[in-house]
Amino acid sequence: MKLLAEISEATLGLGEGERLGTQYELRKSARAILLNEQGGVATQYLTKYNYHKLPGGGVDPGETVEEALVREVKEEVGCDCLIERPVGMVIEYRNKYMMVHISYGFVARVQGAVGTPALEPGEIEEGQQTLWLSPATVLEKIHQDVPGKFEGHFILAREQAFLKEYLRSKL
Repeated sequence: MKLLAEISEATLGLGEGERLGTQYELRKSARAILLNEQGGVATQYLTKYNYHKLPGGGVDPGETVEEALVREVKEEVGCDCLIERPVGMVIEYRNKYMMVHISYGFVARVQGAVGTPALEPGEIEEGQQTLWLSPATVLEKIHQDVPGKFEGHFILAREQAFLKEYLRSKL
């Protein structure tokens, strides 16, 4: 899968770059540019922290990245999805948590009806809401967002990389 970006506290202006020779905890996740029949993209708006992100989440032990994506879309958006193609991957070095986070982005389409999400307590506490917006509008909102928490800076940079690559590939 194509590497779209490497993000660190240094690239975000929040601190130093990755620490070579240091042990980081590995986290893998899957993200969806999830399209509905009208061409809208699902975006998760976190009202408590005032920023947008793509649906998706962590890969559980024994799960493939694709299985994680399908599960996370079902939980966060409330629908089944069909993965069409990969977009790319983003690597984040979060020194604050000594974590390397590899996110795999995919284009997927809604399959069937969109029902009620099954949000986790933390997602409910963040005020997570699903909005359906044009891809360009999602990118514009993410570009304008000012996150209310540390992780949000990484999330916004990651989502911008996925959306820019998706829009570039459509040309």
